[in-house]
Amino acid sequence: MVSEIVAIGRINVDVHMEVSRLPMRNEHEISKKGFISFGGSAANFATQSARLGVKTGIVGCVGDDFYGQQALKQISDAGVDTSCVLVLEKQPTGIFFLAQQPDRGRLVVAEPGANRFLEKHILDEDYAASARVVHVAGGFPMMAARALEVATTNGVIFSFDPGRAAGGMKMDSILKQTDLLFLNQGELEDYFKISPSEKALRTFAKSIPGIVVVKRGNQGAVATDGFEFCRSPVFEVQAVDTLGAGDAFAAGFVAAWTRSENIEQALHVGNAVAALTITERGAQNGQPTLEKTSKLLGKHGVSIPQVLKTFRKRKRRKGRSK
Repeated sequence: MVSEIVAIGRINVDVHMEVSRLPMRNEHEISKKGFISFGGSAANFATQSARLGVKTGIVGCVGDDFYGQQALKQISDAGVDTSCVLVLEKQPTGIFFLAQQPDRGRLVVAEPGANRFLEKHILDEDYAASARVVHVAGGFPMMAARALEVATTNGVIFSFDPGRAAGGMKMDSILKQTDLLFLNQGELEDYFKISPSEKALRTFAKSIPGIVVVKRGNQGAVATDGFEFCRSPVFEVQAVDTLGAGDAFAAGFVAAWTRSENIEQALHVGNAVAALTITERGAQNGQPTLEKTSKLLGKHGVSIPQVLKTFRKRKRRKGRSK
């Protein structure tokens, strides 16, 4: 299967516990609510992209265990091509454990499991080269460098969302050829010592060839290519679980921008997708379709004609060929 977007990164099982307080050392705390779902930055991105109607594939690793089987089933059921996911014998699927206090702090413990083996040698370069976009989610230095080289050589858009665990990466070499860069406000400040002001972001964006997109939580999101500067507000919803919202946002932005090359519309789509995602438990369970996303935007007086037009055109062509 030729995919329009190929996501590279983690596939996890998520264990989420809600607690009244985070336990101290040697303490035992009872969770008010707990649940298990499937996540991982690349998996979240890929399933959301597919649900928006984009042909999407994923490159990643899972263990040969029950959770790996179920994670692949859920990803595949969402419409994602999993033919380039490596199933590793005698390895566990990655685990992401989150203990969350309501409106307060959180405790996160990650067991990478099979994700540790996501190295450049497992990348099917022909598969990546045939895509329109390669999206690397997470701090995988060797894989990111190789994926960038393949993308650049073959005229493929390179999209990068380093996430929280990319502190050791050499960002300068990656950013020189990055077309879409996704950061949250904390990552912007931690990795680049930059404030999210318009002036600082415009200057930063001019140092790379592409677009800088900054997710600002309840302040919405901003994006700039160094010249055009766009803002999108948060679309208020009843938040249930924010896990995976940033990955869904990135998928919404990439899907919309690659179809329209309109930064403002892509920002609105990303924010709407993220808003709908957090209305259900689990990183992937609330992910919306393009139709549902468009309806939410319409309620807020936002239209995305350039985005919708491209999807409708492709559907009509498919129908005529039958």
